[in-house]
Amino acid sequence: MFRQIFADLNQLLNQPRPPIILIMGMRQTGKSTLAQNLTKGKKQIRFNFDLLSDRAEFINQDRHSLAAFAEKYHGNLIIIDEVQKEPRAIGLVKHLYDNFRMPFILTGSSEIKMRKGIGDSLTGRLHEVRLYPLTLKEIAVQKQETANYDTHQKNLLAYLIYGSLPQLLNLEPAGHENYLKDYINSVISKDVLEIAGTRKTAQVFLLAKLLALQIGRLVNFNELAVNTEFSRVTVYQYIDIFEQMGLVIKARPMSTNERESIAKATKIYFTDLGVRNALVDDFRPFNQRPDKGQILENAVLVGIKKHADYGQRNEQIGFFRSVHGSEIDIVQKQGLLENLYEVKTAARPGRKQTGKVKLISLDNAQKFI
Repeated sequence: MFRQIFADLNQLLNQPRPPIILIMGMRQTGKSTLAQNLTKGKKQIRFNFDLLSDRAEFINQDRHSLAAFAEKYHGNLIIIDEVQKEPRAIGLVKHLYDNFRMPFILTGSSEIKMRKGIGDSLTGRLHEVRLYPLTLKEIAVQKQETANYDTHQKNLLAYLIYGSLPQLLNLEPAGHENYLKDYINSVISKDVLEIAGTRKTAQVFLLAKLLALQIGRLVNFNELAVNTEFSRVTVYQYIDIFEQMGLVIKARPMSTNERESIAKATKIYFTDLGVRNALVDDFRPFNQRPDKGQILENAVLVGIKKHADYGQRNEQIGFFRSVHGSEIDIVQKQGLLENLYEVKTAARPGRKQTGKVKLISLDNAQKFI
């Protein structure tokens, strides 16, 4: 499967001394497939830490056992899927990389658990990337379509409703809704609750749904706490878990050159709109939706974030809102460079852009997504 970051990662792997590559992202975004494609034509061995038997080779090992491991798999590129399932393995990966020059590709869907295991142990050895659901370009290539305006516009309308998790390309459209509902049930009832160490499934689902209903709006944490019967602190903790698992992106207020924004506010956007729409149980076509402005804004902000991350650009992406209520939907900054965007579902005839603010509508949104 074509992924835009393949070329950059492949170049890294072909260096005389490649770094350890860590591919993060929400479940079923194609991390394992990307790792597999990167190792085509190379000797490889694969471990899946969902399996206890595969974890066993990486725990309770002394240095003599590790030397035997290195001899056994000499010349192989080692892939470890779901590495967060066994954080203790990170120290062994470091030892094998430093002392036996063994190359590694690690994948994981829980940044929280990976951070606990990695800490500072892989500093200077690690190249991290975040893999997102498919872009419009990746969808067109995978479907073997000509990448032009009409193709992207058709795919954009489907993207806004069903998202772009790779597995959808293998399903008939009639199966998309059930797949996405099963997906959120699995992620929340298993992954989120496992990380949080709680069994409050209904409350966590409700929190996720409430966040999905207010994409692009300022989050009222007190209201979320009251509605879910969580404490305010617990609401913060769960949103952090959603973010670390790649399910949501937080956007915070940013200053512009003209004036200062409000100091404390947060907006939440979903990394995949199919997941978002499954949470609110609404798969109506785009032109029939009351929330189409929110959906388009979500798609554009996530698209900008996605391309910045893929390009390894250290950009700040947020929004502007003054104390008087005036607002700029998306603010994108890199150093002294600044882009300001207003997102509208349709560009009004004769409407002029104000100052530096660029207008994004359904007609030109595809280049950001």
